[in-house]
Amino acid sequence: MKTKTNIHWDKRAVSIKKEMAVNIPDIHQRGLENSIICSYLRKSMRVLEVGCGNGYSTDVFRGLVQYIDAFDFSENMIKRARRVFGETNNRFIVDDVLKPKHLSGDYDLIICVRVLINLRNPREQKKALYNLSRLVRKKGLFILVEGFKDGFLALNKIRQKAGMPPVEPARINFYTFVDDLKLLLEQNFNIKEDFHLGSYDFLTRFVYPCLVGPGAVKHDSEFHEKFQQLAGAYNPDSLKQFSRIRGFVMQKK
Repeated sequence: MKTKTNIHWDKRAVSIKKEMAVNIPDIHQRGLENSIICSYLRKSMRVLEVGCGNGYSTDVFRGLVQYIDAFDFSENMIKRARRVFGETNNRFIVDDVLKPKHLSGDYDLIICVRVLINLRNPREQKKALYNLSRLVRKKGLFILVEGFKDGFLALNKIRQKAGMPPVEPARINFYTFVDDLKLLLEQNFNIKEDFHLGSYDFLTRFVYPCLVGPGAVKHDSEFHEKFQQLAGAYNPDSLKQFSRIRGFVMQKK
């Protein structure tokens, strides 16, 4: 049975016209995420992309690797991915991270971006991570990018001081704290590196609404384009606390 979250993504697959905005309205955040992920991709790699949506990122990743399987739970997303991007050195697959049926193991690298927040609770998140750990080869890599409560709380603390309303996490998603999820990750993986978008979130979720007013905020503005450039050039760890998403590059034990 599909959840409200599943139905939400099925509808976006047929209602959003701009390809880069189907999976996330903030296309500049996605650009930063993809640029970081791409730095770890190699031509020799056989890759699995989890929650590929309409295939926009798959099209970016597949040019940098040997082969990529990309799957999503939404049939509408996969239909759109096949129609718009086609299959070259990749397959677009309908599958369920909680009960994968069409995936073979021993991938060199798994990419999983904002997928766990679409699950209903920690139990499902734990099951998904266990399933994915079985699909990556020993010593293979797992890049996880997820949304967390920590960044929202830090942003809302300074927004409140500036007289602005809080940034509300999407109601269809389940967010946890960074340290809680790290406990799950470390059961099967060694965390080698981590990254964040603290500079970008500070600029777009605090500075930008201060300048234009909270009621005039948009996801795809000229400010966001400029802030993407700034955040790509300067992203100090002192701003990590404001990052709504955190990324982990891990190696299977």
